[in-house]
Amino acid sequence: MAERKASSTETLLLRKRKATTKASTSKEVINIDDSLSYETPESEHESDADYDAPANKKKKTTSKKKSEVQMEISTKKKKAVNKKIKSEALNSKVKTEPSTSLAVGKENVYIKDELYADVKPVKFEYLKTKSETDDRILEPFWRDHDLLAEQKSLSPNIAKNVIKLLEEGNTVPFIARYRRDATGNMGPEMLQEVKSIFEEICVLKQKIKTSVKGLIKQEYCHDQVLRAVKSCRSLDELEITYAPYKQDRKGTLAERAKELGLEEPALKLLQNTGVVNLQRYVTKDHDIKEIESGIVHIIAYNIAVDSEMLTYIRELRYKERIVLESKKSKTKQTVRSTDKNFQKLPIKNADESKFETYFDFQIPVRYAKPYQVLAINRGEKLKFLAVKIAIPESLFIKFQQFCYRKWIKQGPYNELRNNLLNEAIKDSYNRLVKPLITREIRTELKNKADKASYDVFSENLKHLLKEPPLKGQVILGIDPGFVGGCKMAVISQTGLVLNYNVIYPHGKFSDQETAGKVLRDMLLEHSCSLIALGNGKASRETEEFICDMIRHKYFYPLDVKYVIVSEDGASVYSCSPEAKKEFPNLDTNIISAVSLARRLQDPLSELVKIEPHHLGIGMYQHDLKKKSIEEALKEVVSECVSFIGVDLNTASHSLLRRVAGLSDKRVTNILKFREENGSFYNREQLNKISGIGPKVFKQCAGFLRVGPTDAKTTDRFYEKPKTTKLDCTYIHPESYDIALNLMKRLKIQPIDIGQDDFIQTIISCESRAEALTEELNCSLETIKLIIEALSKPLNYDLRTEIPQRQIFRREIANINDLTIDSVITGRVSNVTHFGCFVDIGVGKMGLIHVSKMNGLVLQVGDKVEIRVLDVDIAKGRISLQALSLMMNALD
Repeated sequence: MAERKASSTETLLLRKRKATTKASTSKEVINIDDSLSYETPESEHESDADYDAPANKKKKTTSKKKSEVQMEISTKKKKAVNKKIKSEALNSKVKTEPSTSLAVGKENVYIKDELYADVKPVKFEYLKTKSETDDRILEPFWRDHDLLAEQKSLSPNIAKNVIKLLEEGNTVPFIARYRRDATGNMGPEMLQEVKSIFEEICVLKQKIKTSVKGLIKQEYCHDQVLRAVKSCRSLDELEITYAPYKQDRKGTLAERAKELGLEEPALKLLQNTGVVNLQRYVTKDHDIKEIESGIVHIIAYNIAVDSEMLTYIRELRYKERIVLESKKSKTKQTVRSTDKNFQKLPIKNADESKFETYFDFQIPVRYAKPYQVLAINRGEKLKFLAVKIAIPESLFIKFQQFCYRKWIKQGPYNELRNNLLNEAIKDSYNRLVKPLITREIRTELKNKADKASYDVFSENLKHLLKEPPLKGQVILGIDPGFVGGCKMAVISQTGLVLNYNVIYPHGKFSDQETAGKVLRDMLLEHSCSLIALGNGKASRETEEFICDMIRHKYFYPLDVKYVIVSEDGASVYSCSPEAKKEFPNLDTNIISAVSLARRLQDPLSELVKIEPHHLGIGMYQHDLKKKSIEEALKEVVSECVSFIGVDLNTASHSLLRRVAGLSDKRVTNILKFREENGSFYNREQLNKISGIGPKVFKQCAGFLRVGPTDAKTTDRFYEKPKTTKLDCTYIHPESYDIALNLMKRLKIQPIDIGQDDFIQTIISCESRAEALTEELNCSLETIKLIIEALSKPLNYDLRTEIPQRQIFRREIANINDLTIDSVITGRVSNVTHFGCFVDIGVGKMGLIHVSKMNGLVLQVGDKVEIRVLDVDIAKGRISLQALSLMMNALD
């Protein structure tokens, strides 16, 4: 009977609870997002029953136990509203004890933290399995496109369009050229920046989700914390917000002190929330000094991860005068390179004099330039420099004052507590906060400098790849050398190898008479009057050898000139599997000579065979992570190749694989199709190739041109069905109908594309572009692109609009011939933040410092008129001043 009565009482209790829940319609529900909410009653008090997990529905639970677990709430902090229900709950032995643990019910999860007793607990919809996570709970409060628009000052609609295009798998070159209307006519550089920021936003979003998961796991899921974490709009903000809830690493001083059970008294002392007796923690293994030390370490750690303190310290960083210092290192150089098996090799000959500027160097952090940071970091790595971040004492004083206001000042005065907290504040600053500031500053400086290095590298690479070709020229390439001789190769107007040989004009066994005769015979045989001479070992001696023969008219009747060509990456390519496949019967040294000649004839086609980081352009680019810079520069190469355009019938594997949307496998299939079926006659044939579906075709088609392989077969080529001259333009196949309708309205024929009369008719309709958008039912950007493409010659190459900037030489100069204030010409070989390096034909590069640029903005390949300011023959340094930019390529 007693059991039945108790059971009846419990049933009555549950019914009343259900009735109470249904009746509480006066409560206001405040939604945080689609998955997160808490309830605010009208009354200032709530019953314990309001915090119990509802039992009126049955749902799956991820808890190992399928029974109902009730949320425990402290009766001291919460007063009862419904005395009758509370009385029945007590009679039914429903205990309400204080807890900070996670309580799981069949229907919902309620989470409460004792530190936030005045905050309403958050209610989460329960998940089906433990491995699943509800993305609605984890999602940040902001939307991707809103944050992107905010960071890049874009309209939200444009940001949304760009994100959609990127998520659909569209490449930057395709978006930049064919989706201008959706992006507000963004250029490829801007799109690349937007893409990079969007990737950072995705990383931030993922880290917020991970942080929320961590909070759920650690039972810190009260509303204020979740709101703060999910509202973070940068990684720095997230790091500060999440710092107090990040689990301490094992083995730290604070963690070891926590293992002694000292966390509770330490937090009480820090927050001044109760009396602490440290004697009770003393044991035979741990005396009072160790206990006090442990308390100090825990308090120091909690101060160091306090969000408010971290925010304050970061604000101080930008106000205080923090200085980057470097001095000459007192330790010996011990840096050794390693081979592929990580075996130490002899120390490389590093030039200490390159870092003399930084042997006693100081600069405020806010004014440090990227090239200075890169130089200091390299000097530190080579053990030439000792680097330090000098933080002023005023920052520590302000840190102390902040800690005093936030912690020491709170509550009644206690001498022991004050002493421990003061010691903890000093320990926190010296051991945790100050090193953190140093690490953050060094990291920020490095990241900023690395980005600058990448920007310089990518900009130089673009100009190098866009060097105008020397089409229609037979060229002889020379890879100079001493013992191995000078390797020579002659290439045809289309890049085919016509002849090759090796001569020995230098060294012990030199025979200049025979060498000169062999060189002359090769030039005369192929009517070649242009030599591409590599700038490697023996380049200077070979240059003198060639100039001597030119002076004596040894090559008559040919008017022979030569160009110094960079060898960077040539040896890497000549030993590659790709080179062996292209030239199976040629020696690697001869392949290098072929590569040098081709670099002069068509820089783009040859340079794409070499990984960009081997090209010797940039600013400390070798200090960057190889994988990161390779991935980033692939985008730059792809952009250049795609915008210049590639002939589908003649392009090599190296060139085709750089086209937007194409991969190695797809290119292999293209070449196989070309070999088995002959030349392509239209772009649509790409759809027949394995691996190229509608999406890939959309990305690559506009950048691939299809036309006759030579001028003799032009008429016969366009007699074939399904051929069109539109395939020789950069108009995308998706816009062919619009282009044909435009031509129909203008009464011109597609077969005449590229003819002068056709071009003039197209140009004449530019002013009616807006009206044509309505007539042709297309966007303004699309009609502009079609008009722009049809107003160019057939097979238009944007490089033809760039003036030829090679310097053709007949005479040699020497560094000893240079005189101060003499005016000479040179060619820009590299551009950095601190100035430009210029090849002036004396075997050493001259430097135009950024302060001597005379207002000019120079690019790789530019020909400049310069004044000699200083010559240091011993160190091989030449200081120059820019005078003017020259457009004429010939001396």
